[in-house]
Amino acid sequence: MYIITGATGHIGNNVTRFLVNKNQKVRVLVRKIDDSINDLPIDIKVGNIFDEDFLNEHILENDIVIHCAGYIDLLNKEKMQSFRTNYQGTKKIADLCLRKKNRFIYISSVDVIPKSKRGLVYEPISLTPKKMKTYYATSKAMATDYVLNQISNGLNALVLYPSAVIGVHDYKPSAAGKEILSVLNHKILFSLNGGYNFIDVKDVAKAIFIAANSSYRGHMILSGEDQTIKSLYRSIEKATTVPKLIIPLPTIIVRLAVFFSPKYSQMMITKIKENYHYSNQEMKKHLIPELTPFDQTIKESIEWLVKYYL
Repeated sequence: MYIITGATGHIGNNVTRFLVNKNQKVRVLVRKIDDSINDLPIDIKVGNIFDEDFLNEHILENDIVIHCAGYIDLLNKEKMQSFRTNYQGTKKIADLCLRKKNRFIYISSVDVIPKSKRGLVYEPISLTPKKMKTYYATSKAMATDYVLNQISNGLNALVLYPSAVIGVHDYKPSAAGKEILSVLNHKILFSLNGGYNFIDVKDVAKAIFIAANSSYRGHMILSGEDQTIKSLYRSIEKATTVPKLIIPLPTIIVRLAVFFSPKYSQMMITKIKENYHYSNQEMKKHLIPELTPFDQTIKESIEWLVKYYL
């Protein structure tokens, strides 16, 4: 049995769908049911993933546990919720999996990896949670560090660090999904220097499935294709054949504008500006050698978002 936390999230529901399509038995542990999973033939357990009795009842020996649940605090305002969900929740599940000898796949984030200003970013030699600058990154780094330490104590686990995930079944929607919707709704766009590395959510789901059934322990980056903000906008323009006027802005102007916007934060600007060139050689060697072309990912993302939201 596959046990999935965070199954209503973007990665979680795509992993769930991938497993269902593979005719696997799936149990999801959720706080509530929503559109992302209510049409799937799965065993749904509604409860509190911080409750040890709830976890102990529904995670059995020999189950494969895929821990996708997390709290993404883009505005960097929710310290307690970030630490409770991302660190304390992960710690409880990791400890349980060590005790019951479960295979444990933890979905971390590239945001926890220390980065140089230039060059490729590889799997980290060590993590430094205290040096992280946001509640999200700090809490995820603490959780990741804990899981890696538990591996040395016998936990059968693999930590995966996805870059910016994009693609279908984006019900929340994710930050990437919101940005695509915003681009679709505007003819004039403002961009700044910087970008992200994007990976298709279906590739992430496939990688997680292969990882779950492998004996590989440790940690691994899941990354796809680098895109500047401008090239992302151009890809959306190409996919929709709707012309866009893209106006570049200096970073300082964007940072000033953020002070007057409840939708964006200085943290989001910082993430755009930092090194986003992630290595995926370990992923291609051990999990998935071929990735979905970015233009195809954008096309499928737009089609799904338009159908569901517009």
